[in-house]
Amino acid sequence: MVRKIRNGILILLAATILAFAAWMLWPRSLGDALELENSELGALILTAHVRDGKAYQEQEDYTLPAGSDQAEAVLDLLEQYSYHLCWDSLTDPGGISVAGDVSVDLVGGRELQTLSVYNGTGKARVNGRVVRIGYLAQGKAATLCEQLAAVLRDESGVAN
Repeated sequence: MVRKIRNGILILLAATILAFAAWMLWPRSLGDALELENSELGALILTAHVRDGKAYQEQEDYTLPAGSDQAEAVLDLLEQYSYHLCWDSLTDPGGISVAGDVSVDLVGGRELQTLSVYNGTGKARVNGRVVRIGYLAQGKAATLCEQLAAVLRDESGVAN
């Protein structure tokens, strides 16, 4: 009888660990997580430079009206990417050591949805929670960052 109880507990523990891992690694759509449709988007691109041994930061602010071609391009781009939770999602809300020279921040929606993505790490912040873009490699987050920057820098945007 004790052996059956012990085996039952082990099976239950294994099922719990498996369910937790599946929940953490389940892909979630960036477009679904960020409810940015039909709202004005605010965007910020920060670019770091080093000249003559001194660090400089260049800031570009953008406002994308709801329904504009640029806003729709951003939303379409976000629909193409997914994220999953990582250990930092549970333990450390500030768990992104900013690496790389470009970061893109988006803000919008009725409930102030936010996305921060960097070109030097595989992690991003979605509504304040640290997540990982793609699996294993950091290339997807860098690609998303570069694509968002390219869309925002398009001539049709409204720069502040």
